[in-house]
Amino acid sequence: MLKKVSSLVAMGMFLTAPVISQAYPEKPLRIIVPFSAGTATDLLARDFGTILSERIGQPVVIENRTGAEGIVGVQAFLNAPADGYTTLFGSGSLAVLDPLIKKNLPYRPAKDFAPICSVGSIDNIMNISGALSIDNVSDFIAEAKAKPDNYTFAYSSALTRLAGELFQEATGVKLKGIPYRSSANGLTEVAGGVVDLFFIDHISAGPYYESGRVKPLVVAGDKRLQSFPEVPAASEVGVAGYDLTPLFSLYLPSKTPADITNRLREVVGETLKTEAMANMLSKRGLEPSALCGEDLVKSHATDTERLREVVQRTGMEVQ
Repeated sequence: MLKKVSSLVAMGMFLTAPVISQAYPEKPLRIIVPFSAGTATDLLARDFGTILSERIGQPVVIENRTGAEGIVGVQAFLNAPADGYTTLFGSGSLAVLDPLIKKNLPYRPAKDFAPICSVGSIDNIMNISGALSIDNVSDFIAEAKAKPDNYTFAYSSALTRLAGELFQEATGVKLKGIPYRSSANGLTEVAGGVVDLFFIDHISAGPYYESGRVKPLVVAGDKRLQSFPEVPAASEVGVAGYDLTPLFSLYLPSKTPADITNRLREVVGETLKTEAMANMLSKRGLEPSALCGEDLVKSHATDTERLREVVQRTGMEVQ
């Protein structure tokens, strides 16, 4: 009789576990964006959140928590209950690059993050202040070589800082990096002529393009953007080493129950296959990406080793 009861209990547990995960989510989902409003990370999170909300039948709330190049937002994410209702959305700077260049990082992404899925990727762009009478990258390189340390670049994350370092390594110029709490603050300074450059995506810098206060000079990598066909790719103008395409991904805390984590991966994976997602990414000028679970874990591990070499090669100072 005891064996029969035990068997029934075990069967009941087996039957109810999937029901728990299938019922999730039963209330609004929160996505913490550790960067300011108006950035590519923020806008993509909002677009994705809208599409995900329609898919799960629950509101998806975006919460910007800025500071310390993303650390403040990540800590808020990790301090929240690990119940599947607080997620983190960010670029590779959070999970891949930060551990390489921040020696006192108060968490370990490889241990504390449970990668859900990557959503898309975007090219970095060398943007120059419209206050400078320079309209192409060749002229800038010549000017910067003639005046070492004369030109400045703003950065607000590990990735935007790395982009500036890659550009310097590829061109042989020497620039001064200036950290900002948010990309919005940095871009405002570039638009006002206080700082000369910002190596950041076209979505974040886009609002300043029409007025000419910020000008896109070159796209990182080997291809032009469809939305800015007049802006050359780095490989076209002799700076092939300037190649950086950040990947945006969604995370849960690693302490989240496995059935919830797997369920969210399933739901997000399905969402990424929809026509709405494809249309949104195309409209924003992003490349689609749908690496989920272990595939995203492996991608982060590969990128970590690749960027470790870049950090060492460029001589980026660990802070």
